[in-house]
Amino acid sequence: MRIRMEEALRYLGAKEANEQSTALIDGAWQRLQRTADPRYRVMRVDAAVLDDQVKMADFAVQSASLALNLRGCSEAYLLAATLGAGVDREMTKLGAVNVAEAFALQAAAASVLECFCDDICEDIARELEKEGLYLRPRFSPGYGGFSTEHQSDILRLLDGGRIGMGETASHMLTPLKSITAVMGISERQGICNDNKCKDCDKTDCLYRKE
Repeated sequence: MRIRMEEALRYLGAKEANEQSTALIDGAWQRLQRTADPRYRVMRVDAAVLDDQVKMADFAVQSASLALNLRGCSEAYLLAATLGAGVDREMTKLGAVNVAEAFALQAAAASVLECFCDDICEDIARELEKEGLYLRPRFSPGYGGFSTEHQSDILRLLDGGRIGMGETASHMLTPLKSITAVMGISERQGICNDNKCKDCDKTDCLYRKE
């Protein structure tokens, strides 16, 4: 498990590192090392793109952005990853006594989850290279017209309950620091932008990198 300090500070809303913000993230990182239980599941599935529709496994997604991301792919990986319920409990406990520390924990956890998923994808990409294939960037429900309703499809196929993942009636993931995503498998390298924020149409996102 690792963290990117600069990223965590950005999630915290700190324009630049200072003694206070760095101390908050350092404290949050220590808490995460005690409370986080990173787990994930992946599945390789068939994929097909027709205009703005993507079919994967036994479900279909209507999203022009996802279709663009997966264009040229006949397969994809489904991913579900979480830091576990312990992080949620720690955030709730801190929120009742120290809002700043709770916010810092949320920011640090967001960076840790991103790093965790990056490491998973790097491992998958290395395995695909043995087949002469390449992994596209992650694309998650909630962005680019990819409805959060499809959290249900991904969790069902991956049996998300085996790693403690679920969803609310409004398709928000539980625990809070969890993610589902799709990554296309391509025969060609470098045909999809690696900057996930640049490709995303959610320009008001607090976590946007540019």
